[in-house]
Amino acid sequence: MLIRRCVYENTSKEDIPKLFPDEVLPELQKLLTLLLQKFQLEWQEDVMKDQNIVPRLKAMTWNMTNLEKGSADPAAVIDLKLQNVGPFQSGVQDVKFQLATDSIGMMLKTMHCIRDQFSTMVNIRLQLELLSRLDFIMSSLYVVRMRH
Repeated sequence: MLIRRCVYENTSKEDIPKLFPDEVLPELQKLLTLLLQKFQLEWQEDVMKDQNIVPRLKAMTWNMTNLEKGSADPAAVIDLKLQNVGPFQSGVQDVKFQLATDSIGMMLKTMHCIRDQFSTMVNIRLQLELLSRLDFIMSSLYVVRMRH
């Protein structure tokens, strides 16, 4: 519990001694506090390596550029605001990029494929859930039938 609180709640070094119950001997508290302080950053980095935390899209704006009459390649400038939701990083990050017409078309096709895959994954999960419920109902009916 102590390690979890130090790692996931990002407990400050000054607050670590406050985590101990009164029953823990002061010498043991001091030793454990030193160890927790020493390894806290390393454990947090290990946790971050093990987690694939994807930021959430908070907002998106866009505008067109290169719209002058002489310009042959108009482009969209896209500005994303991403919300970091990890235990150690929080806040909003701005990401700005520019896409030409052909890149937007390719990106849209890819996004449609991703959407279809998500849809399929959700359908498979729902199907498995329904199958497990049906299996439970069928086994329950079988038990009821056997008793009668």
